[in-house]
Amino acid sequence: MVEALGIAIAAATTYFIAQPFFARKQLELNFNSTGKIEELLARKKEIYSAIKDIEFDHEMGKLSTEDYQELRESYKDEAAKIIQRIEQFQHGGKRKSKKKKGEKEKYCHNCGSKISADDKFCVECGTQQK
Repeated sequence: MVEALGIAIAAATTYFIAQPFFARKQLELNFNSTGKIEELLARKKEIYSAIKDIEFDHEMGKLSTEDYQELRESYKDEAAKIIQRIEQFQHGGKRKSKKKKGEKEKYCHNCGSKISADDKFCVECGTQQK
C-alpha cells in the first residue's frame, strides 16, 4: 500500500515537472506597438516604486546620502527616457505642439530645457511640470 502511494506521488511529480516541456502552445512574444507601450508603462511603474523604496531606505538610514542621490538621479534619468518613449508611441513618433498665437515658450523649472505646453514631464530630466 505504501509502495503504491509512493509510486503515485512520484508519477504525479514527474508529470507536473515534465508538463511545460511538452506543452503545445509556447509563449508568444508580442512586438506590436501596444505591447511595447504596456511594457514601458510597467517599467515606469517599477522605476517609481524603486524611487519610493530608496527614499524610504534613505529615511531609515539604510542608504547613505551619496548612494541615495546617485540612485535617485539614475532612476530619474531612466524614467525620463521611458516617459519620452511612451509619448512618442502615443503621438505616433511626432511631438505635437499646441502652441497658440501669442503664447510664451515654456521651459523646465528644473533643468531649463525647452518643453511643449502640453507636456506633463520634462523630456530631459523627468521633472513634473506645473
